[in-house]
Amino acid sequence: MFRAVFAIVFLIVSVGLIGGGLLAGFDTATGEVLGNLGTEVFGILVTIAVVDWFLEKRRRQDRARDLAWNVLHSIERAVWVWQGGPRQPGTDELLGLVAGIQADDVMESSTQGLIQKIGLQCRGAMQKELASLRSLPGLSDAFQDLAGLTTVTDNASSSRTRIVAEIMESSVMSLARLLDQPTQRIPSALMWYRDATPAGQVDRYYETGAGLMRPFDDGDGVEDVLDEITGFDSEPGLA
Repeated sequence: MFRAVFAIVFLIVSVGLIGGGLLAGFDTATGEVLGNLGTEVFGILVTIAVVDWFLEKRRRQDRARDLAWNVLHSIERAVWVWQGGPRQPGTDELLGLVAGIQADDVMESSTQGLIQKIGLQCRGAMQKELASLRSLPGLSDAFQDLAGLTTVTDNASSSRTRIVAEIMESSVMSLARLLDQPTQRIPSALMWYRDATPAGQVDRYYETGAGLMRPFDDGDGVEDVLDEITGFDSEPGLA
């Protein structure tokens, strides 16, 4: 708002000075001085406008990079909870983990929630900060793809895993290029501590592998964790 008022004031002053010079006659001393002052003021206005445009463009690009980093870190956490591997993988390791996702890799509800959160994060950014996203070519497209993760539960389990893996792989590749990060994929077979079992996902989600948050070994997943915490049977009909 201030910048707009500032520009309008300078424009009015410039037009007024040039108009005064025109009325006085540019062949007179007064008219020449007014015309020169008006031209100088207009030149200052143009210079300020150009500099302000570059600064605004830089600000939007910086904001876009911040948004990209935030989403990339969210993907890192979701993939780590789902697949295991390095706790804070680089983009080369992350690409390898995503490429190594198998069609029969089950997504626990906690993992599914993290993936949906990525979609909501990207959808919110596109609604509120689309101008910033568009300042970096390709970033809005990556966010648009990731926003589709919000509907991940609408697909059958077999196709859901494939869709999520494809979206993540293409989006991580795009984000890595935009952020000048490695894009050479490290084979997932070379990474230690990979574990896509439901029990492993629950453990990593709570960032512990033992104690109160450790699920039972009967394969029932999150329900057993809740039973262990509350002391109640989530399936009393089976007791």
